[in-house]
Amino acid sequence: DLKTNIVGQDLAVGKVVNALKLQAAGFEPLTSLFFVGPTGVGKTELAKVLSESFLGAKRKMVKINCAEYSNSHEYAKLIGSPPGYVGSNEKGILAEKAELSSQWVILFDEIEKASHKLHNLLLALLDDGTLTDNRGVELSFKNSIIIFTSNVGLKDTVGKLAVGFGQKPLTYEDSRDEITKAFKNEFSPEFVNRLDHIVHFNSLNEADARKIIKLQLQKIPVKITTPLVNYVLSKAYSREYGARNIKRFIKTDILTKLADKIISTEGRYTTYEVPIIKGELGEFEGIAKLA
Repeated sequence: DLKTNIVGQDLAVGKVVNALKLQAAGFEPLTSLFFVGPTGVGKTELAKVLSESFLGAKRKMVKINCAEYSNSHEYAKLIGSPPGYVGSNEKGILAEKAELSSQWVILFDEIEKASHKLHNLLLALLDDGTLTDNRGVELSFKNSIIIFTSNVGLKDTVGKLAVGFGQKPLTYEDSRDEITKAFKNEFSPEFVNRLDHIVHFNSLNEADARKIIKLQLQKIPVKITTPLVNYVLSKAYSREYGARNIKRFIKTDILTKLADKIISTEGRYTTYEVPIIKGELGEFEGIAKLA
């Protein structure tokens, strides 16, 4: 199920599944995963799919955008402000979730952007699955999956020219050793040693992008044709940004025009054909009518 939804990352998915087997069998109450890889290759998407496949609902995922926790005091948004400070009578984000359940997928997105105070706060969570909030109440996440994503080391390596003859731009795969060094320099040994699994994600190639385009087009009422897939590929895919732009491009370029057609035909069709004329979208045509 995961491999169907996460394209081009079979090794990463396999490593995640092996980690979850230990939790499912009762050997580990908590699973912590650190996803490292280029942007737009499926790190956040895998976390979303896990919440639905492993925990049974998309709403079981909590996403923490770590760019919002770059200042040392902002960790209080998670567990509440200390007594005597503004907001000390309010519950933090994780305190509210812990009251509902101990079973979540908690995604700390781009963890390298958070302050080291937040990293230190998470040591207890990674140790035994608990945190203490601002009121001294123990918050339990002992049945949860804790996921961190990071692009650490990529901006200083990937895309740079290699030293020596030819000087080809370095790929993510070429830079793996340097990225690993950057990872170890960015995070403290105490933090790294508490992680159960570090999972590397591959760059996506054109074949992977084609599969992703087809998956996205299956979600809308259009006939999937080779010219249409080629059109989206040429407009939305880049090795640098992976698949991130594909979903956005389909929404802004195809869905907007499809919405116009559905409204003008009063929704009489269940499927529409999208012709490509001289490399651009033609007039949409309804090809399957409602019964």
